[in-house]
Amino acid sequence: MGQNLIPWNGNYQDIKPSKEIFVVDDDEDMRELIASSLESEGFSVATFEDGDSFLRAASTRIPICVFLDVVMPIRSGLDVLQELRSRRYWTPIILTSARDDFGTVVEAMRHGAHDYIRKPFDRDVPTLRVRDAIEAWSAREQERGVLNVPTNENCEWFRLTPSERELVLFSRLMDT
Repeated sequence: MGQNLIPWNGNYQDIKPSKEIFVVDDDEDMRELIASSLESEGFSVATFEDGDSFLRAASTRIPICVFLDVVMPIRSGLDVLQELRSRRYWTPIILTSARDDFGTVVEAMRHGAHDYIRKPFDRDVPTLRVRDAIEAWSAREQERGVLNVPTNENCEWFRLTPSERELVLFSRLMDT
C-alpha cells in the first residue's frame, strides 16, 4: 500500500499526511497561483476545481494541508469542511475567500478550519500557511504520543499554543 493511500478504519486521526498539498478553488487562476507558489518552494500540489472531486481524492489521500475556497458552485467550502469533519478528517484546512465576512470566518473556525485567508494575498502567504500546517501535524504527533490528551470534537488540541496547552493540562490536573 502506498504512502498516500488511506487504510480506512473510520478514523483519519492516526494517519500521517503525504507530502502533498491540495488546492480547491473554482477559479483556475487562483489554483495556479497557489500551486505555482508552493511548487516553487518544493511542495507537491494537487488541484481540484470543485468540492466533489476534492472529496473523492480526500477519500484516498491525506495531504499536509488543504487550501479550500469558501465560495464555489454546487458545494461551498464550508459545506466541504463540514463533510470532512463528519468523516473525522483532521488535515489542517485553510479557507480562502475574497469576502471579508466576519460571520463566515467564525463559522469556519467553529467547524474546525485551521486558518482563513482573505483574497487577494501575497504570493508567499501560502508557503507560510503550509509551514504552520506542518507545525500543527508535528505538534499533534508529539502531544498524542507523549501527553495522550483527548481532543475535543473538532480536534482543536493541536491548534493550541504551548502556553494554552499548559493551561488546559493544568486545569485538567486541578479537576482530578
